[in-house]
Amino acid sequence: MKIPVLFIDGTPGVVGDDELESFIQKRRILAFRRSDGWVRVAKDPLRGASGTKAYDGKERRKA
Repeated sequence: MKIPVLFIDGTPGVVGDDELESFIQKRRILAFRRSDGWVRVAKDPLRGASGTKAYDGKERRKA
């Protein structure tokens, strides 16, 4: 799947969904489009970013 992006120099383009993470990590894009709108890489929360931190609260799930 191709994802619309806005590159760091302001030009629009598209990248493959398998390439998006690499472009984000290399800071080559300013924003990309999701089904619910544009995501600004440096300002909006990204998927996966919240899951990298371990939960340190009380366990509430039953075993």
